[in-house]
Amino acid sequence: MDNPSADALSPHATTRRLLARLTAALRRAGWTENEAWDEEDEGKELPVVLEFSRSNFHIQVDWNPATASLTVDDPTESWEWDSALPPLFPLDEPLIIDLSAHPIQAAKAEAARRCFAEAGLLDATRIRLSEDAKALRHDVVMLLWADHVLGAISRHRNGDDGNEAIRALGEEFSWRAAAGLRTYPVIVPDPIPSAAARGIAEWCWRRESDVEEWHFKIGDITMARANIAATRAVLPHVHPEGIDWPGIRLALTAPGRRLADGQTLADIFEEGWTPILTSVHRQIGLWQQADESLGPEAVLRLLTIHGSRSESIGQWWGSGWYETAVRRAVARAAASGALPAAILAVFTDAEHFADTAAGHPDVLDDDTLVWITRAIHKEECLLRDAQLPVPTAVTLPSWAALDLLDILHSTGEEVPDA
Repeated sequence: MDNPSADALSPHATTRRLLARLTAALRRAGWTENEAWDEEDEGKELPVVLEFSRSNFHIQVDWNPATASLTVDDPTESWEWDSALPPLFPLDEPLIIDLSAHPIQAAKAEAARRCFAEAGLLDATRIRLSEDAKALRHDVVMLLWADHVLGAISRHRNGDDGNEAIRALGEEFSWRAAAGLRTYPVIVPDPIPSAAARGIAEWCWRRESDVEEWHFKIGDITMARANIAATRAVLPHVHPEGIDWPGIRLALTAPGRRLADGQTLADIFEEGWTPILTSVHRQIGLWQQADESLGPEAVLRLLTIHGSRSESIGQWWGSGWYETAVRRAVARAAASGALPAAILAVFTDAEHFADTAAGHPDVLDDDTLVWITRAIHKEECLLRDAQLPVPTAVTLPSWAALDLLDILHSTGEEVPDA
């Protein structure tokens, strides 16, 4: 009898399936595969290659089964440049991931995901400029805004620039929504569900609601748990196609909403819970209006910017930067014998502790959560002392900077305004 799964079990098809699994985290982070699998690939020699794009950035991922290694490289070197911004590679150099030490697929996929997170590929891309290109900052921001935010609004509104719709949302909305544009390194308005979820949690729960007025009811550590709980509640309702706002509303205003330690928010905030809920409803309603008038893609990109602001919540739980900083901090402390005895008494080893702290910090006791918070801050300081960006950023290549300077300034070309 014919075996309908024979093709799926062929060596090449098995390798393609593995590469799809190894790159799944990239798809969840808004990277789009450029071309679907082609049946003609069946007879081609390994390794297998995939290309992904997100905003102006492009990567090529090669899987070599002989060495069990992934290589993330630049596919754009010979590409034509026919838009305002050139096609770019989001890393300063190729990334090689050795997965030979992981015998099973699940372990390989997790190791690859962690490397993608450390390289900044699971967060919004950030661009820094060399000293001789600092004059380009405003131009780069405006070009990104025009291409990826105003462009998405125009597509939703059938060519209308959306200025009237943006003004209808109010000056306060415009100022705060564009706050991420003032951040440096420059944040690319990528469509990333996890970053947008942090943006929703920050805007609709932490900052623009009335929760700050009732902060005196709880300490900073409990508030950190509440922020994580809000982000965790929002995450399932944010998708690459758009945001399920009714689901967000239910998730953030459920009467029995609890923290990881079992406390209900209604009990914690007492008489403040009702006005907090009213303000959360108000902010969600504002974003629903924005979604209808500006379109789901533009809103996803706007909230990704907001959820990536390093001076606000760009380093909250749920970002690739947070996880990477936690793992670095724990490894550093373990290597120097600086992990607190109370932590070692609870966790079997440093890696077990790092997994918990990266994925579920809100289940840790107060002292341990304080230690993690301080350790992450130390990691930030070490990077800044080394004059490295926090979080990870890619440097705009010199050739791109020179070409942009020539196009935008020598010819006097106008840059679209926000």
